[in-house]
Amino acid sequence: MINRRITILGPEGTNVYVIFQYLIFCVISWFTLFNITNEIGLDIQNVLVRQITFTLLGLTVFFLFTYVSISNIFALSNVLMISSTILLIGVLFTAESLGARRRYDLGVFDFQPSEFTKIAFVIFLAAVISQKRNNLLALALIFSNVLLVYSQPDLGTTIILLSVVLGMYFISDVKVKTLFAFLITMFLSFFILLELDLVSSFQVQRITDFYSAEIQDFSQKQSRLQISLGGFLGDSLSNTENISIFVPVQTTDFIFSSFAKSYGFIGCIVLLFLWIFFGFRVYSLIITTDSEFEKFLLAGFMILLYLQILINIATVVGLIPLTGDPFPLLSLGGSSIIAVSSIFGIINRIFIENNQVI
Repeated sequence: MINRRITILGPEGTNVYVIFQYLIFCVISWFTLFNITNEIGLDIQNVLVRQITFTLLGLTVFFLFTYVSISNIFALSNVLMISSTILLIGVLFTAESLGARRRYDLGVFDFQPSEFTKIAFVIFLAAVISQKRNNLLALALIFSNVLLVYSQPDLGTTIILLSVVLGMYFISDVKVKTLFAFLITMFLSFFILLELDLVSSFQVQRITDFYSAEIQDFSQKQSRLQISLGGFLGDSLSNTENISIFVPVQTTDFIFSSFAKSYGFIGCIVLLFLWIFFGFRVYSLIITTDSEFEKFLLAGFMILLYLQILINIATVVGLIPLTGDPFPLLSLGGSSIIAVSSIFGIINRIFIENNQVI
């Protein structure tokens, strides 16, 4: 019988399945990026080298969080949220890139504070909901972060954060009228921003172009074409000719279409099954843990991860306008990998503290 508790790579009780699935997702990303570039080298600008470097950083973060107790994470919830607010304010004073101010240039790679915000957001919300402390200061911190992300502008992450708030409050025992009031506030806020011309013209154009039959986004057209070339097995698993299709930002926003082309319908099913399998394991932990904070923390992380996956896939197949949201652990990007690694590390820690090896 395989011993599911390992001590070499973490504290006693570390769940080998969490680590295994984390590594599988990372390796899938490596192969996908290699299929895109077909380049091997040690140059730091090489896409594959960068992703492997980000993965090593992510592994470090994973194991750091594995050693941090959940009680300490709960105690740091306010500090994390305040830090997130400061980082989001600071990024508004950085150099503009492609019409937005979303990242700090750290030389070797760019740091996107909105990825850190996603983690801090869920931790803070879990603490607020589990303590039933819906005070004005907590709500002010929550919505100030949403507005700061929106002002970058980053509509995709804004929608994700609002959806996380809605989802976490929905599964709590919050009153229906409170939830309804929140929904009304969301819709009214959007129309007020639109009326005051505070919605970026770039964001509006993305939406209007999406619903225009004549002016559909070139990237999404190319993405759908690339997916269709993958067929049943993909060009990496079959003997079919490798036809090159130009898709902008196919290592990040449109990486799922690149994956579909390489591994076909079967590959997509396997990838999604791995994520569903992981979700069932986490769900089993949610229903067995006695800690309210842990329940909401796990639920929040699941909403965050699966919402990003759904939005990314819906974008690449043309169901929704472009949002720029990465596919967790598949897209190229240091900030995203480190953020998702933090989530996996915290989940592993909860498994450890609950002595779960399922």
